Amino acid sequence: MKIAVITGASSGIGRETARQMADKGYKVYDLSRSDKPQEGVTHIACDVTRRETIDAAIQQIAQADGRIDVLVLCAGMGVAGSIEFTKEEEMQRQFDVNTYGPIRVVQAALPLMRRQAIVNGKERGRIVFVSSMAAVFGIPFQAMYSATKAAINSFAFSLKNELKAYQLVVSCVQPGDVKTGFGAARRTDLAGSDVYPNMQAAIQQMEHDEENGLTAASCAKQVVKACTTKCPSLYYTSDFLSDLECLGSRLLPTWLATKVVGMMYHC
Repeated sequence: MKIAVITGASSGIGRETARQMADKGYKVYDLSRSDKPQEGVTHIACDVTRRETIDAAIQQIAQADGRIDVLVLCAGMGVAGSIEFTKEEEMQRQFDVNTYGPIRVVQAALPLMRRQAIVNGKERGRIVFVSSMAAVFGIPFQAMYSATKAAINSFAFSLKNELKAYQLVVSCVQPGDVKTGFGAARRTDLAGSDVYPNMQAAIQQMEHDEENGLTAASCAKQVVKACTTKCPSLYYTSDFLSDLECLGSRLLPTWLATKVVGMMYHC
């Protein structure tokens, strides 16, 4: 039985990914702070901002199963507000969870994944990051979140080449708008609304798009595809609209891309 380890699998895209991987016959571990039981999924308490809990979780899996075939980095959180008025602690928290968190987990898992045997002539394992289309086009008044995901995209690009010699495969899934509990948990600070009168309209637009976005189950299918397809790509999107946005990022001049995003978010 193959082993899948998923951070943030207690809710949203991570939870749906865990369910779908379990349905495919994987033994699935959920590494998260909250224990929300799901059939076929084993919870291990883990906070991606605390390295000691990550190390303990990976050690527990290594002792029980001796390998990690798929590692999915899905834990994340969001901060919304103006760049100028975002508090230092909120900036640090955003990067600590969304960028340093996945990096910590990868660092802890790599020694095991590098050493494990190749099964049936296939690669030693896969590492799949859940990023965002906000990494491709930074969202106004969600700049910190956008920056953390852009960092993950770049990290995945570098990691793919570093691990090629060890037959470890790296992918990055970039969902567009998804309807989950993520938006409700977002930390929104409207400080500076008098300076940036369009901020509230921009944030409301973002929330509206999420409410009318893909389901978590639909998005998780793309994550599972990255985990299981025979020849995985480095980058995946979640839907046709996201495909068009990625195409636009390559074809549109920067001034036009910036203008289009600004118009979308009332800037």
